[in-house]
Amino acid sequence: MLNTELEYRERIRKLAICIVKHYRGKGPDNVKVSLDSPLRVTVEIQGTLSNLSEILVHEGAVEKVSDYWNVLRPYLEKEFMREAEKTLGSPFTYTWEVCPSVHGDGHIIITLELQHIHRLD
Repeated sequence: MLNTELEYRERIRKLAICIVKHYRGKGPDNVKVSLDSPLRVTVEIQGTLSNLSEILVHEGAVEKVSDYWNVLRPYLEKEFMREAEKTLGSPFTYTWEVCPSVHGDGHIIITLELQHIHRLD
């Protein structure tokens, strides 16, 4: 793996941590960044959900957590979208999913679809 690819993944990971700290007040437990293809990046974030959200996910009310995220999304996008585009080196679209876990450590998976390939110089 190229050193520049590692640096690119690290920049994305740090941005994810910054966003979680901004809305939650503390950082996530773990952030994994995968470069699935030249135009697709997957970010898996554990330790994103609040205690209330963890309870809702554990009790099967994932849709309530999704509703909460839909309210927060415009605020977070306004604050961080330019920084994310700068970090990724391309305009992008994204999808996200709340994933419950049997161990109570629900996590969020964000899939980014870039419009053009980021050059790893």
